[in-house]
Amino acid sequence: MPQPPVFLDPLTLSGVAVLSAQALYYAGHWLLGGREGKARAAEGFEKVVIAGVLFGLAMAVPHLLLLGVDAYLSLTGIGGSQAGALLSAVGDAQRFGDAMQAALDNASALYARYFHDAESSLTTFFWAVFGTGLTPWTQSWSMAIANVMSVAATVLGNVLVTAPIYAAAAALAKTWTAFLPVGAVLVTYERTRNLGAWLMAIGAVVPVVLALGAEVAYRTAPPVQMTWQNLIGDVGPVWDAVKAMVVLGLIGLTAAALAYAFSRIFDEVGAHFAVE
Repeated sequence: MPQPPVFLDPLTLSGVAVLSAQALYYAGHWLLGGREGKARAAEGFEKVVIAGVLFGLAMAVPHLLLLGVDAYLSLTGIGGSQAGALLSAVGDAQRFGDAMQAALDNASALYARYFHDAESSLTTFFWAVFGTGLTPWTQSWSMAIANVMSVAATVLGNVLVTAPIYAAAAALAKTWTAFLPVGAVLVTYERTRNLGAWLMAIGAVVPVVLALGAEVAYRTAPPVQMTWQNLIGDVGPVWDAVKAMVVLGLIGLTAAALAYAFSRIFDEVGAHFAVE
């Protein structure tokens, strides 16, 4: 089945729609505003051009991030299918959008799995402590399990809090690319420049980080579900849970750091052109 033309993909259409609305607004000033209106319209058309350039730059950011993640996966030998699939679709806006949607769906499901496995493991842990503490003969076991597995409980608690936030964010991030054209327009105005820069950064960075972060997490520290055996002596899964907590934490830090960095870039670009 032939692919639709590139200009029909939702992201490009949203950009054209928002930029066209901005252009039509200033066209109205040109036609109806007299000399002052024409002067304001001339400045406004410059804003439309600048917003279009910023929108194009924001659309290129996910591709740059993909190249970086793909290089990282290759150098570390982790390997990855999601980054490669997205990179192979870069030349086709429709395919890239579909691939990103699928990647975010997979990421949301994987983060939900981290949550459910952590929940199950914590349930096992607390039932073990509670069950062995019911009788005087096994209360010492209860204390031993609680002391030995307290670190695991702390780790799993962190995963329990972090994973569902990422799962919800990945599900919502499928619509965040709509922030790009709106943010590009807002950046061209002094009063809304900071908000626009943040909208562009979030829309360009966070979906990619959440989608590929889930794959990196799964390949370096897959979800673990602890059993009674892990409470007795097999503590390997405990260290796996520690790795999962660290990797999940790094995903959030990476998303925040990159979003801040690109928001500053877009804000500085807008600062040179914004006219009140």
